Amino acid sequence: MNELTKELVKGLMEVDNTKVVALYGGGFKPPIAGHFNVVKQALEEYPEIDELKIFVGGKERDGIGQEEALLIWDIYKNYLPNKITIEPVSAPIKKIYNYSKDNLQEKVYWILGRREGAEDDIKDIEVRQTTLLKNPKTYPNLSVKVVTTKDEGMRGRNARKAINNREEFFKFLPNIDVVDKEKVYDL
Repeated sequence: MNELTKELVKGLMEVDNTKVVALYGGGFKPPIAGHFNVVKQALEEYPEIDELKIFVGGKERDGIGQEEALLIWDIYKNYLPNKITIEPVSAPIKKIYNYSKDNLQEKVYWILGRREGAEDDIKDIEVRQTTLLKNPKTYPNLSVKVVTTKDEGMRGRNARKAINNREEFFKFLPNIDVVDKEKVYDL
């Protein structure tokens, strides 16, 4: 076997077939353009992702519950690659840690959104990364992947404040078909 053939065979043998699962968790009350953009951008930035799971928390916020959030994500799924699964959970962050511990055979990416200029996001990311650094043996397969998006006032609380003004609320929704924006608003 010549050297070129040996190198090609060696390269093929070293291919890592480990499944890559990305986890994105939060309240999503309601899921807004910022959340949608984090998912879309994560899949673009990390093409090795085989599956992206969105964990939707159970806590109600200003009358918006988990059921509405799940229905909105179901609409958004139509505009995202078919690698997305959406799961209702009681505690999204705890679910991410538990999923990692229970699936050591997988590479797990913890997707964290960061809005440009949002200092509170930076602090949250630091807390998550510090927890992982303190527990490398507990979560050896878990790594944080930060996806930075433009801020543009994208906050769930701002969307909830705009809920009674259709046109204002639409500003918080991703760039999707108007019919689907109406469905989201009606929820």
